[in-house]
Amino acid sequence: MKTVWMAYIVAIAIALAGMWAVFKYASEQPHWLYAVPLIALLPALKMHLSRGLISLRLHSDHLTLESGFFSRTRRTVDMAKIQDVTVSQTLGQRMLNTGDLTLESAGERGAMGIRNLDRPRVIADAILNSSKQGRQLF
Repeated sequence: MKTVWMAYIVAIAIALAGMWAVFKYASEQPHWLYAVPLIALLPALKMHLSRGLISLRLHSDHLTLESGFFSRTRRTVDMAKIQDVTVSQTLGQRMLNTGDLTLESAGERGAMGIRNLDRPRVIADAILNSSKQGRQLF
């Protein structure tokens, strides 16, 4: 959620700057024009909605990834079949301690992943330890 909150902060700053510019430089414009800078909030709202629609659950012997709003997709992978766990982080993600997590499994569907995950290295280490040792994570 850190990246979602940062997106809200940036969007609010852009919206406020846009409203200030409309107020300062647009004389005798229609009042609906003040709502146009609020369009900057749409990407942050989309990020917030999509973040809430994905869940990753670690169990002792399997991992479950669920996604979707109207139609849900649930993918369950046996921990013994996880072959590779990759953490990708941009500079901004590294500063916020977030990142993208990609899991490669031995099944026919291959990779699955989650974007903008908090503490991705800790989660990746927990998945790898559970996969190798077959012990319960929590």
